[in-house]
Amino acid sequence: MKHKILLLIISGILLYMICCKKGNTSNAYALTGKWQEVKLRTYNLDSGKITSDTTYLHSFTNMDYVQFSGGGICEISTSGYFYTTLGIYVNPKKIDTTHYTAIDNGKFTLNTLSALPNPSGFITADTISEINTNNILIHSVFYSNVAGYKTISDTYYQK
Repeated sequence: MKHKILLLIISGILLYMICCKKGNTSNAYALTGKWQEVKLRTYNLDSGKITSDTTYLHSFTNMDYVQFSGGGICEISTSGYFYTTLGIYVNPKKIDTTHYTAIDNGKFTLNTLSALPNPSGFITADTISEINTNNILIHSVFYSNVAGYKTISDTYYQK
């Protein structure tokens, strides 16, 4: 009888530990929802040296957002006009859909290509970081086929 009670207690403890264990996607729910773009910084690196650096704090529309669903799907919408020293840069309206996965506590990755699609193409590495409960950062690195050259985009969103 004592062994049965002990076995029942151990089983209960194990069941409790399994049910309460935090998984790799435990905070994915925090991303769920629509986030509006509020800031964009783009810069180029050539062999580690910044060759251009621009930050945009305005000209965002309601079409500039990222939306995460609980199923690991991410919708990125861009639209708007950005003013540079060279004039107006027009960002064409487009909506892309991709998937995201958790990689660390408060960090996620957007699924990307693992190899150059063609000799003149590029690949990206996108990570999503939670700054706090109302702000996230999507850090995108575009690797070209030119050794040592990459373009980086840091996009800030608010819920």
